[in-house]
Amino acid sequence: MATVKFDAPGFWDLGPEVLKVVREAAAPFELRLSFFALGDPEDPSTAVANMLEMPPNFVLPRHAHDCERLEIVVRGTLEVDGEILHPGDISVARPMEMYGPHIAGPEGCVTLEFFSSMQGVGQVILDTPDGPEVTRYLESRYFDDGDES
Repeated sequence: MATVKFDAPGFWDLGPEVLKVVREAAAPFELRLSFFALGDPEDPSTAVANMLEMPPNFVLPRHAHDCERLEIVVRGTLEVDGEILHPGDISVARPMEMYGPHIAGPEGCVTLEFFSSMQGVGQVILDTPDGPEVTRYLESRYFDDGDES
């Protein structure tokens, strides 16, 4: 059994190499992510847990993933659909179900998210005025159609 301390140096750098690109895409927004593959990180169907830290008042735009997703507030508060979630509160999204915007509280927010597949973590479907916009962060081998965007 392995343990990881939340405040340990390097905590926000943890995760499979394939998900490094997701962490790098989030960095300009002052989001920090650590990932924990719940199985083989080379298998697109492997479930993934991630810690997400959002700065104060950060707005995560409305989006979806192509997998099951469960999020637990760990620190701070998070506004979800007009309701304020506190540590221990949970939100759930089904595959392709749009959620958000999520708004971090004035002290910021840390959540623990569970994704039912690595592929789902690496594909974000943004809700835009022109319709859904898909961004794929992972290599094409993680997608059934072989198309990498």
